[in-house]
Amino acid sequence: MRWIKPNLRNSLHDLLGRDKPSSTGWVRHQGLEVVRKAMLQTLSGLAGCEVARMSMRLRYAADIEALWYLRSDLQGVLAPLRGTAAAQAEVERITHLFQGQLPTAPRPAHGHAPHP
Repeated sequence: MRWIKPNLRNSLHDLLGRDKPSSTGWVRHQGLEVVRKAMLQTLSGLAGCEVARMSMRLRYAADIEALWYLRSDLQGVLAPLRGTAAAQAEVERITHLFQGQLPTAPRPAHGHAPHP
C-alpha cells in the first residue's frame, strides 16, 4: 500500500522499539532477570492474594533497584507461609545475587567529610 509512507513506517517502528538497540536493552541487564526469576521461584507452590500481588510486583519491577527494595516485602509475604527463618534464609540467598548489579553511591571528595 502506497499510503504508508516511509517516515510513518519508521515512526511506527520507533514507537514499537523495533530494530533499535534499546529494544535489546535487557541484554545489558541479564542479572536483572536472574534475580527476578530467583525471587519468583521463592513464591512457587504458594497461594493467596498476597502471593499473587507480590508475584505481580516482581514481574513488573522496572529495574534492579526496584527488585532490591522488594526484598523486605518478599520476606514479609514468605514469613507467615514458610516461617521467619526460612523466609530470611531465602532473602539472604537472593541478596547475594545482587552483588555487582546495583549502582554504587558516589564517594565524597578527599578532604570533604559528610555532614552529620
